[in-house]
Amino acid sequence: MRILVASYHTVPGYSGGWATPLDLLQPGHEVSYVAALGRSGRYELEGVGVAGLGPAFRVADPLTRPRTLVGRVAKKLSELAFGRLVEKEFRRLRPRFVLCLDMLTARQCIARGLPYALRIHSAPGGTPPEEIRRLLDGALFATACQMTGVPGVEILPHTVDLRRFHWTAAQAAETAVMVTVLYETRLPLLFAEGVLGSSLRGAIVGDGPLRDSVDRACRASGGRVTRMEPVLRSEMPSLLARFQIGVACHVEVPSIYQMKVPEYQAAGLYPLVMPWNHLALEAPELAGVFRTAEELSCELDRVAAGWESTLETRRRGREFALERYDVAPARVRFAEILREAGLL
Repeated sequence: MRILVASYHTVPGYSGGWATPLDLLQPGHEVSYVAALGRSGRYELEGVGVAGLGPAFRVADPLTRPRTLVGRVAKKLSELAFGRLVEKEFRRLRPRFVLCLDMLTARQCIARGLPYALRIHSAPGGTPPEEIRRLLDGALFATACQMTGVPGVEILPHTVDLRRFHWTAAQAAETAVMVTVLYETRLPLLFAEGVLGSSLRGAIVGDGPLRDSVDRACRASGGRVTRMEPVLRSEMPSLLARFQIGVACHVEVPSIYQMKVPEYQAAGLYPLVMPWNHLALEAPELAGVFRTAEELSCELDRVAAGWESTLETRRRGREFALERYDVAPARVRFAEILREAGLL
């Protein structure tokens, strides 16, 4: 089946909204992608056709509400341009439906009369309940990631093919990594400060609106912290093999699922997370937990000093991730959903 995936927030190749839908749909379906944050025009990435908005229609941070009238008008124009691009690609490719990863994209599909389904990737903050209900009612079917907080929608976990990650054996813990998009909500500067307060080195892998601030912090670290460009999902296993500790940061929320944590676990890294991360809530014995940069520094040094004693925890962590978050069960359920919706 030909399916067009569309997202206003995803960075093609690098965001979770790229890896999780493609790992779910491939190789069973023919997939194309429309992304507001993609490169301008049509191109191919990891064997997937992508259409992206031109730079004139992009906004700096699509997750943040603009504070000025000019910013709000610019974002509205960006959303409309994105909707037109989705329609254009739908008419060109003739997929069975558009798989929308956010409410904004579903709203654009309704406005243009395009058949769509919802794969809710993150909490639809700012969308009124009555609008959510309208968008759900108009969908061929709807599933949601765990912890998105959308009532009445089946939870089909956002997972990736963790089998492509291989266990990394390391004799000592010397380097930590945080794979993230450089938004304020992801606290990349807290990671940099935490590494500097420890005896380890660290790398931030990502890009985004805070790139300049992160680069300045890295330069000021004297080489202790570096920023690396994002890598494609196919390159993630080899990237993680270079590190021993994986860190996930986020501003305080009731709960959040962060996909990179199961990837850390599958690759044999020891995860350090914040108390509202899904792992801290589900299996805190499998991770170190911190709230502040100072606490992160302490956790990094604790893990490094007792590295040999983390072996059993890391092994159990890989088993936990494969059991809970590998994509195989989700693929089976997704096929059933397609049949139930009369699409197969």
